[in-house]
Amino acid sequence: MPRLKKPQLKKIVRLNLSARIVVGLAAGVLCGLLFGEAVAWPGIVGKTYIGLLQMAILPYMVASLIGGIGALDAQKAKRLAVTAGVVLLASWGLALGFVFLTPLAFPSIEAGAFFSPSLTEVKPFDFVGPYIPVNPFRSMAQTVVPAVAVFSVATGIGLISVSPERKRGLLDMLEVTSAALTRVAVMVIRLAPFGLFAIAANAAGTMTIEEFGRLQVFIGSFVLMTLVLTFVVMPGIVAVVTPFRYTEVLRASRAALITGFATGNLFVVLPLLVEQGKLLFQDRGMRTADTDNFIEVLIPISFNFPNLGKLLTLAFVLFAGWYTGNDVALTDYPMFSVMGVLSLFGGVDLALPFLLDQMRIPSDMYQLYVVTGVVNGWFATLLAVMNLFSFTLIATCAATGTLTVSVRKAATTAVVVVVLLAASLPAARIGFARLIGENDIAQQTLTQMRVASDVAATVVTDPPAAEAESPATPGPRLERILADGVIRVGYHPKMTPFSFFNHEGELVGLDVALMHTLADELGVGLEFVPWTYETRGEQLSRGEIDIAIGGLLLNAKRLANGAFSLPYMTVTASVVVKDHRRAEFESWDDVAAARDLRLAILGRRVAETIRRRLPDAQLTVVESPLEFFEPSDDATAEPYDGLIMSAEGGYAHTILYPQYDVAIPAPQVRGQVAFALPRGDPEWSELLAAWIRLKQADQTIARLYDKWILGRGARETGPRWCVARDVLGWME
Repeated sequence: MPRLKKPQLKKIVRLNLSARIVVGLAAGVLCGLLFGEAVAWPGIVGKTYIGLLQMAILPYMVASLIGGIGALDAQKAKRLAVTAGVVLLASWGLALGFVFLTPLAFPSIEAGAFFSPSLTEVKPFDFVGPYIPVNPFRSMAQTVVPAVAVFSVATGIGLISVSPERKRGLLDMLEVTSAALTRVAVMVIRLAPFGLFAIAANAAGTMTIEEFGRLQVFIGSFVLMTLVLTFVVMPGIVAVVTPFRYTEVLRASRAALITGFATGNLFVVLPLLVEQGKLLFQDRGMRTADTDNFIEVLIPISFNFPNLGKLLTLAFVLFAGWYTGNDVALTDYPMFSVMGVLSLFGGVDLALPFLLDQMRIPSDMYQLYVVTGVVNGWFATLLAVMNLFSFTLIATCAATGTLTVSVRKAATTAVVVVVLLAASLPAARIGFARLIGENDIAQQTLTQMRVASDVAATVVTDPPAAEAESPATPGPRLERILADGVIRVGYHPKMTPFSFFNHEGELVGLDVALMHTLADELGVGLEFVPWTYETRGEQLSRGEIDIAIGGLLLNAKRLANGAFSLPYMTVTASVVVKDHRRAEFESWDDVAAARDLRLAILGRRVAETIRRRLPDAQLTVVESPLEFFEPSDDATAEPYDGLIMSAEGGYAHTILYPQYDVAIPAPQVRGQVAFALPRGDPEWSELLAAWIRLKQADQTIARLYDKWILGRGARETGPRWCVARDVLGWME
């Protein structure tokens, strides 16, 4: 065997950038799997790398857009606008087609979600602010990319009409600036293997697939569609209508695809796409000053329009409808398409909640989409990179008159896509049906939550007698509590998430956790005794309980008829209704105007307050939310149209009963939650008031709110699984 010469050996050993990026990614993933959370620290390196990538992009966009458009003459600019517009609309139609194919991979299931403060925030769409640069320099400083693009395009258009002699100097300067910034970006991209190693190690070491739960259905179908579009459909279309071959398109875009996928950031690969596009035309002997100008203009401009990656996220609305049993009807698809494209100009975070509302799907489903952000963000960016590159190649060829349609390639591409989808979608549907379980992650979390406490506590489960002799009024409660070493806490067993029993029969909830904290700090134990709305006052007055918990809302009537602690939480009034009826309760005026409305409500005193707002509604006081969610089998009993309760408590119940949703009528009505106390015991009341202030100041109540209301960190998990700890035993 002949020996290789040294230059030949170096050539074989030396890897190109794409290969080194793949090696860096693979090494990062292996490092994360090996050491788990111990390699979370490279996340800082990854953020630094992304920051370096971003630093030259915005000035590059300004220079390339102004220079690229300004170098065109009026006729070329018009031709480019027409051809690019047609290609853009065609790509949107293609993406929507794949969105509507995605539900073919969904099996059937139901689920709910925890409350989120964003559900009570009014977020009007602002189609003006992000796109109209009132102060361009402020837009640049705040990285308002669409507004910067509008400013740059407008300036470039204004430059078109300036005579070539007068604008030549400015164009030369902009060209030099673009070239310099491109070199900066290329230098940073050379660090990609190291930066992406850090990003991959951090992600693989800290992420866990358990948190995704049933979202694997959406994640899997989304990934499937992005891969088909990225590696089959888009490069196939380019090969059909342009002189470029399928393999040429993939080879030219691979570095940008890998970088975009790993960083989840389309912005950072714009200079790389521009350079690769120019090189592709050069390799074909088609590169001219016009092709360079078109590429430099098309890529920055199209970046600001909804790309295929964003459009494919509309499939989540269809997923949410399937998830909750409120499938979007085929007749609604045209309206859904138009609203989807337009709303995406405002961003995914605004578009999805808006579309969920319009399609009569619980908007709390959006919180589940947030969970998928990391994984789907990678694949959405992957598709966006290929979309941007393919769009630019096709539009540039169209503008320069070099489009060539191949019927043979078109037929081959169509057959491959149809066969691929016909095989993969049913297979995915069958696979997802086998993978998903009976309960979603939120329901499992809520029913398995526990109160971490070493306080000795006993729980009485028998309800109090309807009639009982009232003993003499007890002495000072605080004195008795400290002497006996126990706080008698009245609880309601069905007031999720304030006080309820988990799947192991343990009494848990936000209020229960607060009582454990109080007892621990006083050095006493706990005895939990159930109360009802009819007996709570008597139980407090005769000393059977020292305090009553259960998410009790304050109002004037309650304050006049009993004693309460300092409020410890603010809640929002809502009406829990069947999913499809949520639109009927968008405002209190709508509710008040509804005829023959029958509503359930917790607590007689609260009902008296609501009755003034809804004089014509039939309000029925119920002892427990279960009387609404699980009505009796009595055939003569009329079903309730809704249950008035706090949104915080309502969302917790929709986790257990996912066929229901929470409507928060406008204008929003807020209330405060407190504990019920015995009257005439100032020492006990003052202690609790001071203690609640302390717990608000040290963030104890905020942490419990995050856990029991928002569901953050509610799942008690151990260290992330990793090879070094769980297989090799290198770590404890």
